[in-house]
Formats: sequence, structure tokens, C-alpha cells
Amino acid sequence: MTKIAILHAYSASNAGDGLLVDAAVDLLDEAFVNCEYTVFARYPESFPARPRVRFVSTRWATRAARAGCRALRSLDDFDLVVGVGGGYLRFGGLVESAKTAIAHLPQLLAAARTTAPTVYLPQSIGPEGAVVRAVLRRLLAKVDLVCLRDDRSVAELALDNAGRFPDTALLDSGWSERRGTLSVAKPVVSVRPVRRAGRRRLSRVVSMLRPFDGWVQSTGAGNDDSAAVERSGPDRVLGHEEYTTGGRRVVVAVRLHAALMALRAGHWVVHLAYERKGFGAFADLGLPEHVHSVYGFDPATVQEQVTALVSDASSRARYDRAVMSALAAFRTERQALIGRISSLAGSQQAVDRR
Repeated sequence: MTKIAILHAYSASNAGDGLLVDAAVDLLDEAFVNCEYTVFARYPESFPARPRVRFVSTRWATRAARAGCRALRSLDDFDLVVGVGGGYLRFGGLVESAKTAIAHLPQLLAAARTTAPTVYLPQSIGPEGAVVRAVLRRLLAKVDLVCLRDDRSVAELALDNAGRFPDTALLDSGWSERRGTLSVAKPVVSVRPVRRAGRRRLSRVVSMLRPFDGWVQSTGAGNDDSAAVERSGPDRVLGHEEYTTGGRRVVVAVRLHAALMALRAGHWVVHLAYERKGFGAFADLGLPEHVHSVYGFDPATVQEQVTALVSDASSRARYDRAVMSALAAFRTERQALIGRISSLAGSQQAVDRR
């Protein structure tokens, strides 16, 4: 039995975070036979039960976190320690920095100190100031492999043990065939709370796109998009199943994993990114023209792109060709990452046997 610890999970009430945990487990199941997982999660109770997976709490001040604290102190007992993919090492302001330090720095410290092989799945790291960056670099340099999902994180950290990889959701194998025509001309808009400059632009573009349906990626756990989606004025709010398995539609999404989940379902997506991670993902997809900063986009340009994808079959076909070409490359990169992870864990196991 291969014992694997997965650090830095958050809450399945955010569908994107749940997706990243599932994608990590699926990737590691492909790398190793007969795995057993301990997942360190901020809200472990939010995750559905899964065979061979145990969830422990990282709400350190609670009684429920005792098992998590014991497991974190015992990372040397695992065959592999993995940081789940995502963008949780952010230090953009006082409140954000404090939350990150409390929730995630203990896990990074434990990963840096353990003798077990360590891998951080594709990350966006930052923003961070010079002092915090120096601390992060010192800790991350002790991780065996740090996968970074955007060029800015690669350039800022400049780590010898880091490599550029696509987002874990892009590397995952659960993509629908991009076949079939547009099923509903009405677009879908999925928004989240953003700062004032973004709210003004979102207000303008949703008024230009009406009528549309909505979708909520994240609910609860202090990270709820429900009110923002309701204020945007959708005709109705789609359920998770309809969004991820329904007919093909055009989607405008603010959260990255709302965009990637839509792409995985076969939809055509315009992404209004609020962080660097969105630009990295859409560059990897070969769709750089379909990602815009939520704080600086031109609403008329987004409306034109949505109109083109709704009304023009050739625009949708070009979009599909770009995605299919990227998926072929992602399959190769997935196997390369699996090979590197297997090699790291295998080398350590060989040392342990000696």
C-alpha cells in the first residue's frame, strides 16, 4: 500500500477545489498501484466519501484538527507528500496574507522538513512581497518538484526545482468529446465577487449579454458566489449537472475553474480572469484571445466574442481545433508528470529498502 498525503485542500463547496482534489487522486492512482490517501482540508466535512481517502481538518484551533495535527507531524511516515494544485499561496494584502499564513504555511513548513519525497502539483504562487518571496523560495527549494502553472510565478520564484506545467484540471483525463452543435443560443454567465473596478465592467457586460443563464461555482465556507450570480440577473441558475453534462453552450466565466469545468464539458468559454492563473491556462489551451482581465476588459470586445461563438459555426470550429490540439499536448505532459512523480517516490523507496 502506497501511503500518500495530499496537502492544502480547501472545501468541496467550491466546485473548483473539489475538482483539483479529485484530479490529484486520479493522477496519483495512475502513477501508483494500491494507494491510500490522507487529505488535509480546511473543510473536510464538505468532501463526499471516497474509497481509500481519509480527510483531516486544517482548522488548527478546532478539536477536529487533532488528527490533522498528528498527521502533519508524521509526514515522514508517508511514501509521498503532494501539495494539491491551485493558487493558495497568496500574500496580496494584510487579511489575505494572514489567512494564507495560518491555513497554509504550517503545511508548507511540514512539506519542506519531511524526509518523504515531495511534489507540489501545478500552482500559481503570489502575489508576494520581497520578504515573503524570500521565505517562500527557501521553503519551496526543499520540495523535490514544484510545478508552476503560469510564467509569472516561474519568473518571480526562479527555482531550480520548479517546472512549468498546465493546471491539474487541464492535465486530467475527464474531458468530454468536443462534438455536437450549439444546443442553446442563450449564453451562460458565471461571476464571483470582485473589486469595484471589476464590478463596474461586469455590470456593463452582463447588461449587454442579456438574456443569459447563470451558474454558481462556489457556495459556503466564506467563499460564496450565490449573491453575485443572483445580482447579475440570470433568467435562471443552472445546476451542477446541467452545467457539466448538458448540451454545448457559450459561457462567460470569472472563476478559472468555472471556465475549465465548462471547457471540460465541451462548452465554448470566454474567461474574465481576476488572477494570473487564468492567463496561463488559456495560453496553454491555445486560446489567449479569449481571456481578459476582469479589472481591465472591454465589455464590447467580450460581447463581440460571445456573439461570434453563438452565431458563427466557423468560430466555434476554430475554437474546438485549438482545444483539441492542446489536449493532445496535455496527455503527453500528464504522462511526463506521472513519470517524474513515480521516479521520485521509487527512488526514495529504493533508499528505504537499502
